[in-house]
Amino acid sequence: MTAHRAVLEMHVAERRAAVDLTGRVEAVVRASRVREGLALVFPRHTSAAVVVSDADEGIAEDLLDLLARVAPPGAGYRHDEVDGKRNADGHLAAALAGHHVCLPVTRGRLDLGRWGRVWYLELDGGREKDVAVHVVGE
Repeated sequence: MTAHRAVLEMHVAERRAAVDLTGRVEAVVRASRVREGLALVFPRHTSAAVVVSDADEGIAEDLLDLLARVAPPGAGYRHDEVDGKRNADGHLAAALAGHHVCLPVTRGRLDLGRWGRVWYLELDGGREKDVAVHVVGE
């Protein structure tokens, strides 16, 4: 079994944004030389998430809007009372979005189907963050 790891640096100035990571994750899979296996895409921050959705940027923006309605900023969260950053909404939105994904690798490529894309959701931006990508398989 082969194991390969890379860290993707994220530079997102906006507080909430969607970034298509598909090409960067595919590059890690190619570098791993794994033909059949799995790729874990894991943001190493609790106020960011990774999801798989449609190739249309509109769906990623819709997801951000939905998360903002479900976990709006300044809604009286206990975390905001003890943490001066006031970013509880970002942590809650990341938990609701699913935080990370494990993706199939088939014939040396991500097996996302025709329209699938890997989206990084920044939910409390303005500082440096990163995403770990672990690829394992044969």
